[in-house]
Amino acid sequence: MDFLEMMNRRYSCRAYDPEKGVTREELMKIVEAGRLSPSGCNSQPWKFIVVDSPEAKEKLCDAIVVGKGVTGAPWRHQVPAFIILVEEPAKVMSSVIDHYQDSQRFAPGDIGAACMNMCHEAFALGLDTCMIGMNDQAKMEEYFGIPRGHEARLVLAVGHAADGFKPVNKTRKDFDAVCSFNKY
Repeated sequence: MDFLEMMNRRYSCRAYDPEKGVTREELMKIVEAGRLSPSGCNSQPWKFIVVDSPEAKEKLCDAIVVGKGVTGAPWRHQVPAFIILVEEPAKVMSSVIDHYQDSQRFAPGDIGAACMNMCHEAFALGLDTCMIGMNDQAKMEEYFGIPRGHEARLVLAVGHAADGFKPVNKTRKDFDAVCSFNKY
């Protein structure tokens, strides 16, 4: 299947089969796809924490929130494995810092690119994923030893869709609504 067909078929899974696990080998391949992602000034501002033990998964589920103390992703307890994407301090060229005055300027986008590459690799392995962007940073630091100042930007849920799961209608804006040539 070509890449655009894969993009059309891939979706964010929000119902997992807890009986179908994910192997460490599969998780390592997924992380490798993230590790090989491009980044601004090749800074590679990431650390990936694989969460696959029952105890660690329970802690992570406690740290996933949608707002002030409101837990999110009600399906999170079904997920066999997660990968936390932590934003690390970026080491970029001084000329970039001189221009933007912020060494982290590109890091959030770099984390997003790494996560999407991980989603693609998981899909190629026959697995389903969902990016989760809301968490309690203090709990993430406490539970997973993340140093202060290193933000857990995304959590990637990885597993097999539950039997009968139907993804939400994947509608996209028309091409002309999102693309123009040579001017806005």
